[in-house]
Amino acid sequence: MKTMIIAGLSVLALSGAATVASAQTTGAAAASTGTYGSIGITGEHSGRTDTNLDGVNVRLGQRFTPNWGVEGEAAFGTNSDSNALGKYRLRDKVGVYGVGYVPVGDFDLFARAGIANTDLKRPDAAPKDESGTSLDYGVGAQYHMAPSYALRADWTQSDYNNHRGTGSTGTLSLVKQF
Repeated sequence: MKTMIIAGLSVLALSGAATVASAQTTGAAAASTGTYGSIGITGEHSGRTDTNLDGVNVRLGQRFTPNWGVEGEAAFGTNSDSNALGKYRLRDKVGVYGVGYVPVGDFDLFARAGIANTDLKRPDAAPKDESGTSLDYGVGAQYHMAPSYALRADWTQSDYNNHRGTGSTGTLSLVKQF
């Protein structure tokens, strides 16, 4: 519950700052509305299993205004990592997020919050930590290199239901606006 309150307050604070910033913004970031897609690399650290799992991340989003949008994401694992119980591998992670943006020149600062589901391949004896449904929230920035391309970096925290632990994910992506 504390996590949901923090995420909600962050989005509200961001919306107030976005309203002020949008009146003063020029450049590529100010005109950023419409559909976008991205592909990137992701690295996730899981706290309880103490594993580091990499993957390929794809997103599809819709930016309704320069300050608000939604996006869906899917990640697929590319490596495995082991602990005392055995080997772990990210099968997939899918999620949907609300995104608040603050355009600043050719940059966008953003915060996002949503729900995701993570599927880990794990040793048979291992508990189902860092898997299942989670509340995700995070922050990031993207740089508009050209009118329809941006480079994006973000960090997302996952709080798993039923006290199954937490995970943190860093992603670096190339974004294409359509």
